Amino acid sequence: MKSKIILAVVLLLGVTAGASAQTIGQRERNERHRITEGRRDGELTRGEAFRLEQEQRHINHDIYNDRRYDRHLSPRERRHIMREERRASHDIYRYKHNRYNRF
Repeated sequence: MKSKIILAVVLLLGVTAGASAQTIGQRERNERHRITEGRRDGELTRGEAFRLEQEQRHINHDIYNDRRYDRHLSPRERRHIMREERRASHDIYRYKHNRYNRF
């Protein structure tokens, strides 16, 4: 009985960890798509798009460095990456809704 409970807990934790790791990649793709759409629609200027893409490169570099040695993100590293992604998402919104347009 105990082994079944332990197995269930381990499986639940494994599924949760996998889902969290997947959201980082999904969010990154979504933000790149938002930048591309903003550039195409004229909501972002060339300079704004460059700054946002530079911010995305910085986040990807942080992920690469965090995974370089042990191939996974610790909870602390994951919180740091998620905080950076939230800030980047906010910056995308702010740049897309300011008064500057490409046209």
